[in-house]
Amino acid sequence: MARYVDALEQARWTIKIVTGLAAAALLVAGFAVMGWRAAPKDLDIHIPPDLSAGATIHAGRREVPSPNVYTFAFYIWQQLNRWSKNGQQDYGDQIYKLQAFFTPSCREQLIDDQKIRADQGELDQRTRTVTEIPGLGYRDERVVSLADGSWAVMIDTQIQETSRGVPVKDAYIRYPLHIVRYDVDRERNPWQLALDCFRGRPERLDPKAVEVSRSSDGSMVKNTDAYANKSLGDGGVDVNDLPPTAAGPAATPASAAPSTTSQSAAAVRQPLPSSLAPAVLPRPVN
Repeated sequence: MARYVDALEQARWTIKIVTGLAAAALLVAGFAVMGWRAAPKDLDIHIPPDLSAGATIHAGRREVPSPNVYTFAFYIWQQLNRWSKNGQQDYGDQIYKLQAFFTPSCREQLIDDQKIRADQGELDQRTRTVTEIPGLGYRDERVVSLADGSWAVMIDTQIQETSRGVPVKDAYIRYPLHIVRYDVDRERNPWQLALDCFRGRPERLDPKAVEVSRSSDGSMVKNTDAYANKSLGDGGVDVNDLPPTAAGPAATPASAAPSTTSQSAAAVRQPLPSSLAPAVLPRPVN
């Protein structure tokens, strides 16, 4: 009789163990489902353009590599200034197409600039292209991280313009662009960055200094103030290419810039005010 009693107790003990294991498995499965539902559906992965030496990539982190910031800044600026047929129409079209990549304050500044140029007849039948000067592309010193989490980006470009088929401008211009984080609409702006127009004054680059820089190590062009500040009559920068004077203290870089950029970093001055509220422009009228 005792043998049957022991067998019954053993069966009951086995049932309790199995029941406990089943409950534990259900609990673990429940936590797994909760974790799966709470997991992000999208991950931000910033891949540096140059992978020849390898790279460490962090998924889901907010760090943006400097080469990516530079690439974004140059690409958006180049597209904005691409007037292939008629600046009267193309300039407004480009602002409209790229509006998700501008801060509202920068967008308004561009709209005002477009209106002023149109009223003065500067856009009619005008074409424009902005290209990177060969040999003077990305370098670490061209991107300065600022204390507020934004970036100052220096791009050296060649601007070529024609009016009714006649060349009217061919100059080297340095643009100090301001790039900020812009987490607004991932469908329209997957980069989550935005152009906040200028952080300083664009300047004309001496062609001789450009050639010296290109023929040596491709470092930042060492320009002269006398050449950079030439008047328009002497072939200087068009006044409409310059931003309005900004107010407020200059932001402090998060880290000191390399010694090779002390002169160029001096051009990084006041930030333009910005808001991250999304807005939609009316489509330009043909």
